[in-house]
Amino acid sequence: MKKGSAYWLNYTPTEKFNLIELAHTQRAISNFVKIQTGREIPVEFYTKNDGDSMTNGQKITISSAINTHNLDSIVGLALHEGAHCIYTDFKVLKKIANRLIQEDLLGGRQWIELLLNFIEDRRIDALVYKNSPGYQEYYRSMYERYFYSKTINKALKGPEYREENWESYLFRIINIFNKNTDFNALKCLPTIFKAIDLKNISRLKNTKDSLELAIMIYKLIHMHFLLMTPKERKEQVQKNKQSSSKKSPSREETKKAFSKQEQFISGKVHKATSSKRELNQIEAISKSNIKIKETKVLKSSCPVHIIEGITPSMIRSNLYNIFCVNNLKYKSQVEKGINVGKKLLHKLRIRNEQITLASKRLKVGKIDPKRIYAAGFEDDLFYKIDRSSYKPINLHVSIDGSGSMEGIKWEQVLTNTIALGYVALKMNNIDLTISIRTSGENPNLSSRTAQIPLLILAFDSKKHTLKELKRLAYYRVSGLTPEGMCLNALNEYIPNSSYYLDSYLINMSDGYPTFEKSGFSYKGKEAILDTTKAVKNIKKKGVKILSYFIDTPSNIIKEKELIKNFQIMYGKEASFIDPKNINEITKTLNSLFLEKNLVL
Repeated sequence: MKKGSAYWLNYTPTEKFNLIELAHTQRAISNFVKIQTGREIPVEFYTKNDGDSMTNGQKITISSAINTHNLDSIVGLALHEGAHCIYTDFKVLKKIANRLIQEDLLGGRQWIELLLNFIEDRRIDALVYKNSPGYQEYYRSMYERYFYSKTINKALKGPEYREENWESYLFRIINIFNKNTDFNALKCLPTIFKAIDLKNISRLKNTKDSLELAIMIYKLIHMHFLLMTPKERKEQVQKNKQSSSKKSPSREETKKAFSKQEQFISGKVHKATSSKRELNQIEAISKSNIKIKETKVLKSSCPVHIIEGITPSMIRSNLYNIFCVNNLKYKSQVEKGINVGKKLLHKLRIRNEQITLASKRLKVGKIDPKRIYAAGFEDDLFYKIDRSSYKPINLHVSIDGSGSMEGIKWEQVLTNTIALGYVALKMNNIDLTISIRTSGENPNLSSRTAQIPLLILAFDSKKHTLKELKRLAYYRVSGLTPEGMCLNALNEYIPNSSYYLDSYLINMSDGYPTFEKSGFSYKGKEAILDTTKAVKNIKKKGVKILSYFIDTPSNIIKEKELIKNFQIMYGKEASFIDPKNINEITKTLNSLFLEKNLVL
């Protein structure tokens, strides 16, 4: 049975998580914290500006150095910090100095705070462990990492930390719940164990109770030191000197493990920092909900990155080097497309209207008041009204966004696509989605040279507005043409046709499927056949495909082989169109929109 993160990981994690895996993990941990706390507490990757990593009750930080071995413990640490947010009274922590001044204990503040943190941790962890059993595996992993190491287990049974001093007591108290604890190692340890009473730690109802217990334990140890005889003190000084002079590898290892525990209870766990650039990229991935889909191709497989939305963070980060961050090269085409859309909308307003047809002089139906006079000598006194409306249409426009489309091809395609998007936003029974097929720089490689197939789900009229539609202006035409791979990934986003819905795929492209990366080549006959297969799989859903090959008439005449292969991929109904006359596509769709009725 899978436990912990192994239960919900929907990707195969690497030894060190890549940016996409980090973004998915951050989202998952955020959801866990939300469920646990019932609050929207931000979970962010740790930066240099965060200072001490202990939560302040407002946000939780996690390390970016996540891998398959430490993920569960990192989740556990985030949940632990989340528990502090809801169960710890931070006002008590801020006013601790005033409380200690009252009893002249300010000199022992360091030890009292450490004792308080330890007790408070046990109190809140016990609450989570009891109330949220589903999180127990993460807590076990966290404790394994910080408290149950082989080094600590060995030290508890060995001669280390048996001197009557504060450091020894803290080491033994921190590990008091470890099965290897020797309660005879220090004189006051049995009394302290009874005072803490771990089995009944839930008797402490709040942070103030934890503080009072910490002060009591401090006083107990402090009084013990004061009551030591001169002989005992002299012996203790000698033991301390002997202990400090020992510099064996095992001793140093124990000190390191103990220091790690101190950092934990102080809320200062070491966390790998993330750069501003990494954080921007992770934010972009998270907000655009980037997914990786392994697609079978050429008797092998290749990952396609799916970007669900062009968000401002995605544009700013320029994660795949596919956006014009500062220069909106195609802004005028977007504005022109909106104007074209307004004109097209005027022609299509009839789709928003019901069609009413009245049939009179019927023998059954509703009585026609105007025919009552004939009731005595005729039987065609009835009428019926039939109402029909246009059948809903789902239209998916998928565009080849490769480098060869740059120039007039892209300008015209973008103008017409924006026009269709504008219409869909204003119509009740036309849903339109827009995708771009291309390739971009792999964000998970330091070299940033390897290409990765990209499917950009740029717009969805059901959930987006004109603002999102206009973001198409930021796209920078570039990359290769991984046709079949992207179409395979696109399949699940196109709904089936049915009696109640007509589903169409409008494809606009200008050439062969081509994609290459290290050790992988996607071109020629095999790539054409793979694309053909992907198209057939979409057609099996009842989806009608209108495919347009965009090129100048002179090139179309010259490249007969190219045309032939395009028809092999998309069917004999595939059309060839001059980019200067690309508005013909809009005219075709205009006719399509007005041709089918569904009687209600």
